Amino acid sequence: MQMPKQGDIIFIDSEPHAGKEFGGHDPEQNNTRRPMIVLSNTDYNHGTKMVIGMLVTHSNFGDSSWYEQFADFNSGVEGNIVLWQLPTYDALARRAEIVGHVPDKLLKRLKQDAKDIFE
Repeated sequence: MQMPKQGDIIFIDSEPHAGKEFGGHDPEQNNTRRPMIVLSNTDYNHGTKMVIGMLVTHSNFGDSSWYEQFADFNSGVEGNIVLWQLPTYDALARRAEIVGHVPDKLLKRLKQDAKDIFE
């Protein structure tokens, strides 16, 4: 498996989940994969075999300041980037699959959004 790099768009197994965590789309239909934009740096990903990022959901929620619309036509990934969670996944155990890469301008903005969580 190729280890994801910062800015990659991946599909990852997101089940099981609990509480307010975002999980797969429909575990009963064996559809547990969710798109994610990798924010952790490439050295971290390679060294730990983990990825940290923001998930993409098709759900629409009342407060749009917590989400950013997104569409990548090459990979077919579209929806709303969840700006208020930074899930960490084991890239190998969760079968991360690279399907695309976001533009540098978007990556920079998402990294700032992630930083804002801690400030």
